[in-house]
Amino acid sequence: MGLVARVIEEAGIPTVLVSTGRDLTRQVLPPRSVFVNFPMGNPFGRPHDAEMQRRILLDALRLVEETTGSGAFVDLPYDWGEPFGSIADGAAAS
Repeated sequence: MGLVARVIEEAGIPTVLVSTGRDLTRQVLPPRSVFVNFPMGNPFGRPHDAEMQRRILLDALRLVEETTGSGAFVDLPYDWGEPFGSIADGAAAS
């Protein structure tokens, strides 16, 4: 997605990525990205947690508002609330 974001930016449309993969995001260097330390596939948090999803979205949009240069990367302070391994273990037990 970072490569696509760069092409879209070249067309004059601002972009921001919400990432759960810090290393990959740093390698691709999208114009703007926020990182959340959540399990892959859950960049906006847990299902049905509308308040968390809204806060992450607003943080991402704020980055678009506040930056014009390329390569902005912000770690967001949100916590998943439990080790990721327990999520996989619980899914296997279901």
